[in-house]
Amino acid sequence: MNLSNGEKLILIMLAEIQEHLKLKPGTDTELVKEAIYSGNLWGLEWGMPGIFHGSETSEEIVHETVHILTMWDRLEQSFKGLNTQEKTWLKENSEFGSDVRFYGWDGNDRIEVHYISAARFMVDHLDRFQNFKGRDFNAHMPTLPAYRRMLAVFEPILRQVLNKDFNAGQIAEVLAAYRDPAS
Repeated sequence: MNLSNGEKLILIMLAEIQEHLKLKPGTDTELVKEAIYSGNLWGLEWGMPGIFHGSETSEEIVHETVHILTMWDRLEQSFKGLNTQEKTWLKENSEFGSDVRFYGWDGNDRIEVHYISAARFMVDHLDRFQNFKGRDFNAHMPTLPAYRRMLAVFEPILRQVLNKDFNAGQIAEVLAAYRDPAS
């Protein structure tokens, strides 16, 4: 990161004003001042990754995030609507049928982390997909390829059922696409 001398001075002055007014800091003013004084501006990026992330989430990722959240919202709601017999059938006939729940994306993946960010923003700040409120969205493993396979199965079924819940067989069909056929 490169800051001009004027930008450094402005940042130091703003940090000192914030400290003097004893405002509840949203920014670590000590980190800002120390990074500037010591010449370790790179430390700001490490210490505040939410500010210095280096890129904006693309429209493509936002749209795909919406599709994935829509799919999982529909799967979870449909699962909740199944009766006990249908849930038992799903559990016996689907590897993932006993736990139809969206866990998110891989927070350690440089691509999937953008999906987590977009989903959090939608849920926490735009009040969309409220069924996912309070969830971490970090599955701690790669999931995007699986979700893409699932979407390819989900979307044709969605066009068939329209506003109705998916039945146990349809849920099982979508969940089966999670597993990579090559493995």
